[in-house]
Amino acid sequence: MKRLIPFLFLLAGCGIKANPEVLKAPEVEIRRIGQKVYVRSLSGEVQIKGFERQGDYWVKEEEGPFCFVVERIGESSKKFCVAGALEEKPSLKIEEGEVIEVYASNFEAYRLYNLRDSSLSLESAKTFRESIKLERDYWERCYAITGIRGNVESQPVEFCVKPKPPPTVSEVDGLEVREGKEALYLVWFYEQDYREFVIYRDGKEIGRTTGFAFETEIPKEKTTFTVKVVSPLGFESKGRSVYYSP
Repeated sequence: MKRLIPFLFLLAGCGIKANPEVLKAPEVEIRRIGQKVYVRSLSGEVQIKGFERQGDYWVKEEEGPFCFVVERIGESSKKFCVAGALEEKPSLKIEEGEVIEVYASNFEAYRLYNLRDSSLSLESAKTFRESIKLERDYWERCYAITGIRGNVESQPVEFCVKPKPPPTVSEVDGLEVREGKEALYLVWFYEQDYREFVIYRDGKEIGRTTGFAFETEIPKEKTTFTVKVVSPLGFESKGRSVYYSP
């Protein structure tokens, strides 16, 4: 027993050290689209020298193949490489009707993106083969289509779809002028959904309201007042007018 005790103290003095925590490598999604390379972190914050931060993505414009290092902040780094940009673009044939049908050729698969402020909305990507249908909207919508070859997408081909005619907005009912001692009052009623009413005086906007009455100064000469309805979608009616003569 006496011999065992010194041996135990010797082990305690040496200590048994735990292995240091392994640093985590960056995990990223890499997308080559035309001449641009997009990198998005899948875990943790990263930084990439030579790339520009744009929202959730790091972006670099480089036509040829190249390698780069992704640093996971507070952890480790890792080297990645991408192929060069494709020279070929998809050819598009667009048939416009109630529904827009887009036919693509030159690649086996394609990817459709919404365009927002002339930039690709990467989250909106839809992959398809040969053709894709698009619903026509009340607003002009712009898109971009890339051809897919392996892990590389071609330079986007952009196009816009013309809007369908706006919906008719019903006019106000019972529009009339009521004169007070110091002010003039426009009153009306409206039974459908709306966002607001816009009031014009001789063709010039003088105010907006969500109520069914509008107060203004009494004109000194013959005046035309017009009330337009703004629908929930933001479209204006043609307007209903009433005339005032002092």
